[in-house]
Amino acid sequence: MIFSAPPRNLRPELLDLDEAPFEEVKDSLQDVQRVNRYLSGYRVLLHHIDRFFDRHDSSQPLHILDAATGSADQPLEVVRYARKRGIPVKVTAIDINRKMLRFAQEETLRFPEIRFVQCDALNMPFRENSFDVVINSLALHHFSRDHAVALLKNFSRLARRGVIVNDLHRSRVAYASIFILTRLLTQNRLTRYDAPVSVMNAFTPEEMRAMAREAGWQQFAVHRHFPYRIALVENKS
Repeated sequence: MIFSAPPRNLRPELLDLDEAPFEEVKDSLQDVQRVNRYLSGYRVLLHHIDRFFDRHDSSQPLHILDAATGSADQPLEVVRYARKRGIPVKVTAIDINRKMLRFAQEETLRFPEIRFVQCDALNMPFRENSFDVVINSLALHHFSRDHAVALLKNFSRLARRGVIVNDLHRSRVAYASIFILTRLLTQNRLTRYDAPVSVMNAFTPEEMRAMAREAGWQQFAVHRHFPYRIALVENKS
């Protein structure tokens, strides 16, 4: 029983309500960065984008869309990795939240490869096949199932080569673990509330597969990563 997934119970997260002051939002986003650094958030994304890098002609930039970028910590890691590999990249990072974009712009001053657009991920102002790869990290679980399917359709429509969705895996163990960790490691009320809620809002691997099929994805795979991470990857090539 403890290892079975609990029912999904979608609840809004405090960061999504956009009612907290900027400094509190900034502090919570820094907590998210620490979680990504130490609990595989970056490693999962880099592992899967590496395959797109391997097949890329480095004479041209690889164009990447990061949908719902938050603090832009994920595209920052991608750009750092691309620089190490000598692969030129151009990242368009979008988010609907003005405070998050303000912090993201502060964090990326030395990274001209990243540009920002404020818009809703459900209504993105880009043409079909505008990007080589679309990435979406720790954001799909913020949406209802119907909206998540709509997002997957749009991601695939915009991507010439593929899509990487990097998210949490709903689990009782993951919920208990993050609840305890946030009580031990942070005083930020947004983080303490949002982190456990995020786990319960997340999808399971089986739900990810079903949503990808419903979105019309043909060539895709769902990968489980430790600890309680899921990568849903579409590979059009």
